[in-house]
Amino acid sequence: MELNNHEYDDVPLGRLVPIFLMSSCLYYEHNLSVLTDDQFDNLCNKLHTNWNEVEHMHKHLISQEDLMVGSGYAIEYTNMIRGGAMSWYKTNETKQKPQLVAHEEIVI
Repeated sequence: MELNNHEYDDVPLGRLVPIFLMSSCLYYEHNLSVLTDDQFDNLCNKLHTNWNEVEHMHKHLISQEDLMVGSGYAIEYTNMIRGGAMSWYKTNETKQKPQLVAHEEIVI
């Protein structure tokens, strides 16, 4: 499936923070990919472009440099993020790739 830069248009900016953190946590701590490389790159671009408008309690964990290089490797994940990430993965593990929609409840 070809993805474009508009795939996150319907997702509120604040929701992109937990998506970034949980997908990074799964990738770097558990070697699990829930997003394609293109999806993750588009996510990073959307967050970076709209950084000043993004509001989320965990925003401080992400640097603009993380977004520019497209990596969450250096982030220190909280237990809340880890738990949310594993729950998200387990909920969606039967699907080929989890779908991220604006109405999906992701709480971290």
